[in-house]
Amino acid sequence: MLSMVSPRIANYLAVLVVLHGGHLLIAQNVKSASRAMRSAIAALDEKPEASKQAVAAIEAMATFDGKPAAAALLDAASKLVGMAAPIVEKRRKALARAGGSGRLKRTRYELRAVDDAAEAVARSLAKLKSPAALEVMLSRLTDQSSTLPLWLRLELAARIVELPEAKMKWRQGNKPGAPDTLLALIQTAAGLGARAGEKCGQWLAEQLAHGNPDVRLQAAKALAVIAWPPAIELLIARLQPERGELREAVLDALTVLTAQNPGDSQASWQAWLKAEGGPFVRGEKPLSKGKATTRQKKASGNTVVSTYFGIEQVGDSILYVFDNSLSMKAKVGKAAAGKAPITGPRQQTRWDLCRDQLKVGLRGLRAEQKFNLVSFANKARSFSDRMQPATKQNIARAVAWIDRLELEFQTNVFDALELSFQIAGRGSEDRYYASEVDTMFFLSDGAPTIPNLNRGGIAQDDGDRILSAVQRWNALGRIKIHAVGIGLQNRRKDRNPKGRLWPMIFLKKLAEQNRGRYVSRR
Repeated sequence: MLSMVSPRIANYLAVLVVLHGGHLLIAQNVKSASRAMRSAIAALDEKPEASKQAVAAIEAMATFDGKPAAAALLDAASKLVGMAAPIVEKRRKALARAGGSGRLKRTRYELRAVDDAAEAVARSLAKLKSPAALEVMLSRLTDQSSTLPLWLRLELAARIVELPEAKMKWRQGNKPGAPDTLLALIQTAAGLGARAGEKCGQWLAEQLAHGNPDVRLQAAKALAVIAWPPAIELLIARLQPERGELREAVLDALTVLTAQNPGDSQASWQAWLKAEGGPFVRGEKPLSKGKATTRQKKASGNTVVSTYFGIEQVGDSILYVFDNSLSMKAKVGKAAAGKAPITGPRQQTRWDLCRDQLKVGLRGLRAEQKFNLVSFANKARSFSDRMQPATKQNIARAVAWIDRLELEFQTNVFDALELSFQIAGRGSEDRYYASEVDTMFFLSDGAPTIPNLNRGGIAQDDGDRILSAVQRWNALGRIKIHAVGIGLQNRRKDRNPKGRLWPMIFLKKLAEQNRGRYVSRR
């Protein structure tokens, strides 16, 4: 109907139909649409099943492209954050207990309703194009008292790059306060790319010395994307003080900018800078402008890097997440062509293979590395509530814990990943700055399942929902997730007849979206 009138008239006379409480609400302007949206969101407290109506009301707001609509949507996001907090706390406690499966089932549906609404807010904000709406987003992004979670701040950052005035806001991030403001501004800088300019490059370079490691990590990545020549010398200077993932990010940024690979040491890069780097730093030679290049990592000294299903265990803190559902009793077939080079008896079960590889991986860890284990079937369980040093005693305890596990019926992937991010110190609570995990190995042999509260039994879970949740939990990409599929088949289509992702596609996307590798064993 709206297509039959002018956009200007449609903006003010749009008819928004929202089902709420059994009544038909017709919103003819932004104020009535906002009231309808607030009412529909408030209903989620009592009726999680009303999520479709809430999503419809939220998406209707995108019809009104302007300051009032943007402000109303951002207020809705803050409201949803407040609604999610007690649910997340209930789930945290239930995940930590041996029992609590009933509460986990109930709160999963409650959390899904709130998450669906929050994602609808993000989609609606992405549709707003007017300068007035973008100004509101920028204001909320730099407001240090804002309750918006980091994942949504990053969504806003991706939007406001369309606003020229964004380039004048960089120094707001230097105010003392929450690092998430800085992180969102850094993401905005990366989005500007070559348009970022000298001032933006200088501001990012200042963040390389910030006290928060997340800020330094993202600043290094952003400098590579905007291709600011003086960053080369500054990044080389950071090779000495940085360690682990941060140092890898600096090396990757240098390689991306220069397309050179003189080595992993600061001395090798300083020698290159003295001999050949001057024209790059002065802007006389073109940089790669954020185009990815392959950097061959060289082992230092006689260091031997162990593997898990053929993937190198290079992280400082590794979390193994694995399936112990009943289907793991099936026999292992031959390895997929070009995939993980696994050895062992061909007639062993998937569970035998999983346990064997876990033990090999654990025993191959260096003493300075940390580890933990999460198994999942009916319920997700962890070896410990925190990461453990890879001592001989702890590894022996972990092996014994693995051997005591029994196979169960379900494949509860969502709870397993949620528990994993809680162990990492992040998860749904958005505790971004103290991640205890840098690498995760996720193994499964089937589709994710979810308890069906309405009909009893279980049903296939929505892989897209799980991937979306992981993107929120891992908003900064601090945790690299590798995925291992056992007994899974390639399909001509990505989805089954009901529109669900096939298990192999789900695992591939999980790895691809989180900087990891996917390997398979049939």
